[in-house]
Amino acid sequence: MKTLAKFRDSFLANIAKGLLLEEGIESTVLGENLVWSIGVTDFGGLAVRLTVNDEDFDKAREILAASQLANDCEIQ
Repeated sequence: MKTLAKFRDSFLANIAKGLLLEEGIESTVLGENLVWSIGVTDFGGLAVRLTVNDEDFDKAREILAASQLANDCEIQ
């Protein structure tokens, strides 16, 4: 698994996950429970990560970079 992008909140990360799923790419959102449990959405970093399988990374990166979400995350 590789980290594809980092987000400030899980809402946007899950939208990106859905976008990738529409293209047949499985992904996982990590860190969303941490953000919810401490009740902070921005503490100076991008806490929520979206990961994909290594073999899907390049295609997923292209899809995310071409989407409107590209401005709302840090693509790796």
